[in-house]
Amino acid sequence: MKIPAISIIRPTLMVLSILCFAILAEAETSAPSDSGLPEVEEQLIDAGPYHLFFRIIRGQGPVVLLESGGGMDSTEWTDLAPRIAQETGATVVFYDRPGFGQSDLPDIPCDMREESTSLWRALSRLGLDDNVVCVGHSYGGWMIRLHANDYPDKVAGLVFVDPFNCKLVDALGLEYCDQHPMMGKLPFDTSDPNKLTREQKALVRMVGQGLGPKMTVMRDTKIQAGTQVRWITSKKPFLLSNEEAEAWWLSHDQTLASIPGAVQVIATESGHMIPWDQPDLVLDEIRTVIAALPQIIWSSQTPKTLPKTKTP
Repeated sequence: MKIPAISIIRPTLMVLSILCFAILAEAETSAPSDSGLPEVEEQLIDAGPYHLFFRIIRGQGPVVLLESGGGMDSTEWTDLAPRIAQETGATVVFYDRPGFGQSDLPDIPCDMREESTSLWRALSRLGLDDNVVCVGHSYGGWMIRLHANDYPDKVAGLVFVDPFNCKLVDALGLEYCDQHPMMGKLPFDTSDPNKLTREQKALVRMVGQGLGPKMTVMRDTKIQAGTQVRWITSKKPFLLSNEEAEAWWLSHDQTLASIPGAVQVIATESGHMIPWDQPDLVLDEIRTVIAALPQIIWSSQTPKTLPKTKTP
């Protein structure tokens, strides 16, 4: 099922391109008192092998977990997260994946399943690991599919926002994707690690040995029957050729066909950066998923308050 959605967009880049990383405030909470928006609490949580930096907006009932696109940190959601909290009443969590933003840059190689496990360990410490609605943009869409596969009793709903997926890699070829400047080939010299910035080191770690190991993890993942799923696909081409654009759209159709009950929304006037270009559309789909959840969820958990750990 496809539903068209229309709004105004601006041209953007994608996935593993070098992005400008916002300077994160040192204050423990943000949002001016006269802004009318809910307060954002910041915590650095011990996730086991490293610390992860979280932003939390307290609410009730379900937890909305926001996963950023590849190479981005939690600031992707700075504008939208407070609106989600305000308009749904849910707790909203957005965080920096390892190496990005204010989270630790680990010495260990990037492993999607390890990073998912560490995230859920941290969510458990926060008391935010039940009745979770996962929202994932681009590479973050891959991550929330892994969350749903590994934690089916914890994930109550999914909102995919122009997600990366295995069908695209199968269509274009693994080697082709690994050498693509928007999927695997980094736009800077990686030969001398000592000359790399922290953000560049994080990207090198994320790319790792290419998409092969990630495909091994993701290929057999499944979404539990009955899970509420909404899927937003961009319609304006953002890849380098018409053939790649067609492969992107076809990969979405093919992946959706394997998810019973999933509803696709076509963002007819947006490129890849839908959370910035069409935030209202993302918000609407989150509200739709939350509205379909059992009412009993609204009497469940509220987040724990843990002592703030200072960034080293």
